[in-house]
Amino acid sequence: MNFQIKIAFLAFSLLFFMSGCSEKHYFEPEDIKGRIQYDGELPAEIVEVGYSGATLKNGQVITQKGLRNYHLPKDYRFINSYNDLVVAASDCKPNIVFNKKTNEVIKLNLKRRIVAAMFIPDTTKLAFVLEGNSYGIYDFKEQKIVSKYQSDKAISADIRIANPMMLADLILVPTLDGKLVIMGKKEGKRVREIIVGKGEDFNNIIFLKVIGNRLVAATPHRIISVSPKIMDAQNIEISDVLFVEDGIYILSKDGTIYLCDESLKILAEKKLPFAHFVGAIYGEFIYVVEKEGYIIALDLNLASANIFEIPDEIENWFYSTKDTFYYEKYFFKLHQQ
Repeated sequence: MNFQIKIAFLAFSLLFFMSGCSEKHYFEPEDIKGRIQYDGELPAEIVEVGYSGATLKNGQVITQKGLRNYHLPKDYRFINSYNDLVVAASDCKPNIVFNKKTNEVIKLNLKRRIVAAMFIPDTTKLAFVLEGNSYGIYDFKEQKIVSKYQSDKAISADIRIANPMMLADLILVPTLDGKLVIMGKKEGKRVREIIVGKGEDFNNIIFLKVIGNRLVAATPHRIISVSPKIMDAQNIEISDVLFVEDGIYILSKDGTIYLCDESLKILAEKKLPFAHFVGAIYGEFIYVVEKEGYIIALDLNLASANIFEIPDEIENWFYSTKDTFYYEKYFFKLHQQ
């Protein structure tokens, strides 16, 4: 995690603690159905978590496909990957493209740390976002910037900085100040901007996905759903967003879980007083992980909830895939029938 984001995160945490210390409440369920144990141990502890993966102390990476076998060079952190290529960043070394099959390293001539990136398919180009909130396209074979733009200053950012993504022949670039910039694939020219956030601190996009004919994006304070004809929005303080089957599940910071359709109409909700959600996994049910050391198992309609204890309170790095969550050196995997 870069220095500016670390300081902002620590300052935010301290402010939250100081402002609420006299009335601090914790999630304390009375009806606990059982205790869940970890399924195993990782080869090393997690040292950083990002939008598309987590990096271990030994250089291995966890992505949505699980633990990967390759090792990044020392002091590098995973940003994103495509086929055999990985883009990685370091606090004090140049950004790199790393070939996980050959171990070849290509240093990138970008002066600031990459915080989000995507390999543009069938090219030797990257769409990137840098510290300082500049963004554009870089050709790592030719070692040149194809296009670069500067967005508004962003003082602080959530660690889950969404990576750019492709939509047909367009590139969607989520900036650190809550915008979604649409760029052309070939020359990287800006086509349009969509405002997702509202200008608050920690305003970067933390969720970005195409669902049906809609583009859904969220910051920690707001979620939007854009169709060719209309944009819908909900202003919610968001811990996480989950898409399961036809439902969008919003985990809010006040302990409420919302089930929405693609237009963000709220279909159901479940309130769990004082719960602080850190992530979720899913199978037949949705399993939401709560900071005080619980898993809350909910049916897809949010009609019922069963609560289980896990071995630890969540105080350090946490990462989840579809069916597994990882905490420090341990993991728990759903055992589906």
